[in-house]
Amino acid sequence: MRRDRWLRLWSYFRRGHSTYLVFLLSFANFIVIQYRLLVQYVPSFRVLFHSLLLFTVAFFLIYIPLAVVIGWYDYHKFSMPVELTLTAEVSPWNQDLARALILIAQGRNDEAVEILRRWVG
Repeated sequence: MRRDRWLRLWSYFRRGHSTYLVFLLSFANFIVIQYRLLVQYVPSFRVLFHSLLLFTVAFFLIYIPLAVVIGWYDYHKFSMPVELTLTAEVSPWNQDLARALILIAQGRNDEAVEILRRWVG
């Protein structure tokens, strides 16, 4: 097998492992630990959640909507707009593209083409 093929398979493995499988395993681990700490050591929780399955269902019904709302606020109100602004400020591609768009708006198309020409292979 060619080296490129092995590197491609390695990349697919890392992506599937780190993004999906480890995420699911850590989620399951978190649920089991919380069940053990909360339900087995707090008597009032033991009455509410007499099985791991019931605890898992209740956990997902609360946790998933809460995570979605927090994620939405992060993308729209908290750190994401700041991160995108900082990324745009330090990226030479974004700087050249913004400069070219300003030149195009001013009708200076030839200058804009010269700026963008360095990004074309």
